[in-house]
Amino acid sequence: MSRTLQWRRWWLVAGLALLLGGCGFHLQTGATIPPRLTGLRVVGSGPAGGSLAEAVHRELQRDGNRAQSDGPLLQIDNAYVSQRIISISPSSGVAQEFLDTLHAQFSVIGNDHKILLESQPLLVENSFSYNSASPLATNEQQITMQRLLMEQGARQILRRVLNSPGFRQQVP
Repeated sequence: MSRTLQWRRWWLVAGLALLLGGCGFHLQTGATIPPRLTGLRVVGSGPAGGSLAEAVHRELQRDGNRAQSDGPLLQIDNAYVSQRIISISPSSGVAQEFLDTLHAQFSVIGNDHKILLESQPLLVENSFSYNSASPLATNEQQITMQRLLMEQGARQILRRVLNSPGFRQQVP
């Protein structure tokens, strides 16, 4: 490839980035926190409350939100994960596929202790298969699946909060 062609491609990509950045284009993680939610803090209760709250906090940090002690509060209550066997090997009788379900309630409370978003249920499901040929991989696989479940739950919570009528930003 010639040097001139490389420079043209570089300038094309740079120009495209400038154009997209100038028109307000954001990647999926850039969900822009509305002013009313700036400084949003996150707390969680229940067996999975801490993990889910951490996942939400990470998503908020990626978007530039820094929790403040006097900011509004995203409260996650009664978070837990249930697991159900959904298929069993007919030959060995060993469970082959599982369904993990994340259950929780979440609400947003203002710094003046007024409810900004009523309590809403959260239900996220994820299935995964067990490979009986590699039983040691199950713990690692389960940890990975739990992390993915928390990330999906965090994104769903933030999507629902940011798209609720009280917080939705007006597009100019």
